[in-house]
Amino acid sequence: MREVARRKMRAVMAMEPGGPEVLKLVEIPEPEPKPNHDRVMVTMAGVNPADALMRENQWLGPVTFPFVPGRELVGFLDDGRRVAGLTRDGAYAEYAWVERGLYWEIPDELTDGEACALASDGLTAWHLLYTALRIERHEVIAISEAGSALGGLAVQLAKSHGCYVVAIDHGEHRLEEARELGADAIVDCSDTEGLADRIRDSTGGLEIDAAVDLVGGETFKALFDALRFRGRMVVDGCASQNCGVVTHEDLVLGSKSITGFCLPNLFYDKHAMHKSMHTIFAAGVIGALSIPDETRIMRSDVQHAHRCLSPELPRNRHPGKLMLDMTGFYY
Repeated sequence: MREVARRKMRAVMAMEPGGPEVLKLVEIPEPEPKPNHDRVMVTMAGVNPADALMRENQWLGPVTFPFVPGRELVGFLDDGRRVAGLTRDGAYAEYAWVERGLYWEIPDELTDGEACALASDGLTAWHLLYTALRIERHEVIAISEAGSALGGLAVQLAKSHGCYVVAIDHGEHRLEEARELGADAIVDCSDTEGLADRIRDSTGGLEIDAAVDLVGGETFKALFDALRFRGRMVVDGCASQNCGVVTHEDLVLGSKSITGFCLPNLFYDKHAMHKSMHTIFAAGVIGALSIPDETRIMRSDVQHAHRCLSPELPRNRHPGKLMLDMTGFYY
């Protein structure tokens, strides 16, 4: 591996566990080069709910502080190619080292924001449906957070596969967005009283074969209860930041199954990542996917960006994909 000169770089760091106020703009040494990684000059970083959970030290695994958050990025390789990439952390910085096979050259037809949304939420939606759930044509699929960037892409992918889609979300605005993306039925989960029955009733008599839950809490339990006998569910993230509870008896009596999913656990399978990313980028280029609008926030307002992730905020305050504009580092 050729030598790359190290230098100081600017970055956003989470100095200690806590709220958005622990995020600080700092100057730190550029990370050491890593085998089988390439350096990316970051122009835009996706703001992911996982970033907030790591900042709060509520992530699934241990977090060492201080650290540079950020799992999704767009930028330029040293050879000038524009790429979108995924990391486990470190994207909120002037430079990041990204493993080969986990960055992809961006088609000219896509903007930075579109590419970042497709590389993070698009890949996640794809593998939730095709790798974890293994959906089949004509199945009935219920999707929570259907008006979010990730949920909206899942709605579109399920519809393109020939599924009947039930979109579940909070409020009329988000549900109408899901309907415009192709959802066959919509259910408001602002009030979880009787939610499982309302999900079942929304299909006009069709049984719910499978579900994607991005919320957790009572919505998770309602989705599980709405599944047919031998139905299946995949769980990714927890927008409500509350864990749902399903008992051993619930699983056995309904012969139902629940699968957990976390996209970084697929990072080892570079072939699967490349194949799905190529397909998703191609769909974005030809307009087969409606790509989430971006809400771009300057890196100096990173604390505000993280406040937008709070589950207590109105769901439609910042629709689409939250992006942190890192270009201010270069002026």
